[in-house]
Amino acid sequence: MKLPMKIMKRYNTKTRPMLVGLMVMAMAIVLTGVMAGGCKRGGPSDAAHSTPGKRKYHCPMHPTYVSDRPGDCPICNMKLVEIKDSGATVPDKHEATGGALHGRIPIALSPEKRQLIGLKTDVVERRNLSRVLRTAARLEHDERRYAKIAPRFAGWVRQLHVNFTGAPVEKDQPLFTVYSPELYSAENEYLIALRSAAQLKDNASESMRDSVMAMLESARLRLALFEVGDNEIRELERRGKASAELLFRSPVSGHLLVKNAVEGKAFMSGETLFEIADLSHLWVRAYVFEFDMPLITIGQDGVVKFPYLNNKSHPAKVTFIYPHIEAQTRRGQIRLELDNPGHELGPEMWADVELELKIGEKLSVPASALIDTGQRYVAFVDGQDGHLEPREVKTGVKTDDYYEVVSGLKEGERVVTRALFLVDSESQLKAAISGMETTGAHKH
Repeated sequence: MKLPMKIMKRYNTKTRPMLVGLMVMAMAIVLTGVMAGGCKRGGPSDAAHSTPGKRKYHCPMHPTYVSDRPGDCPICNMKLVEIKDSGATVPDKHEATGGALHGRIPIALSPEKRQLIGLKTDVVERRNLSRVLRTAARLEHDERRYAKIAPRFAGWVRQLHVNFTGAPVEKDQPLFTVYSPELYSAENEYLIALRSAAQLKDNASESMRDSVMAMLESARLRLALFEVGDNEIRELERRGKASAELLFRSPVSGHLLVKNAVEGKAFMSGETLFEIADLSHLWVRAYVFEFDMPLITIGQDGVVKFPYLNNKSHPAKVTFIYPHIEAQTRRGQIRLELDNPGHELGPEMWADVELELKIGEKLSVPASALIDTGQRYVAFVDGQDGHLEPREVKTGVKTDDYYEVVSGLKEGERVVTRALFLVDSESQLKAAISGMETTGAHKH
């Protein structure tokens, strides 16, 4: 260090070394005091090892910063607040009932503090778990009770006996009459074969008899392929005259859902003119997320509700589980069936479905006993020595009120279920301060 020349000139060569030595010692003392003061302001270890009654202050936003005097936080410039006794202490390492969880440590709360924050606990035990699955569903007609009327020959619609969509029909009720040259030709062939068979003489050869009977059978089969019923064939035999018209009757009772026929319309062979569905029994297609699909079984009871019908409910059963998952929504589909005797319900109506999922007896804890950190679940176990120990818990199935415990907790242990977030905050704060104390002690 170079001293100013004016000062140096005032002293002779004998006293100059003594002056330099004194100044060096003075600066060393000042530096020592500054370093000691810095440790007192920023070292959290002083808060832990200070004498009883000595006040300590910390930053509300950065609780790891601890000082022995009031002032401002050097990180965010907030006012430091006094650290008051919370009634929570950090147990010694040998007192902890298990390994510390990262960011959290066991704490001990006095009985007064427990009562003040309303702390409550519940036991880890085996329970019969179940939950109610609620999902949306859509009504459909029963595909087994659905009929399409499509003539197997070309022709024209001559007359409609049911002429509007939605009309109720009964089985064997007349629907429409068609005209077809193909039908007329087929009926003539049958009448000719029938007459030939009737004219066979007793002395006719066997080959001729077989030929005539084969022609008759072929003509009758052609009429059957045109969906000419036995009653119509008997009527044709009685009448003895072919007709180009054919009356179609309803094969089932139900409602006319699709009507593609108008009087005078030409149609091709196989073209659908009517579609009829029996609505006295309906399917309910419900949508279920894939993680719930393994809990659903065929034969399971359910309830179908209609909020827009005064929340009217109908009992139903699961009759089929569809074997595919929708790629975009990750949902599966299940089918329930319900009776609809008054035809109050219809296809494409929306409904709510409720299923009670039986999970079985599982080791479980109340849902209020777990904190979801986003990466894991944390519970606080109330030890016999009064310490609250944080534990990482691996969970299984979740119900409305409970979580299945896969690992992390044992049967019979008690866990905090009320004031859990206060306990967790205290544990994290103590862990942070303890970590700073360890760091500060290491540096000194």
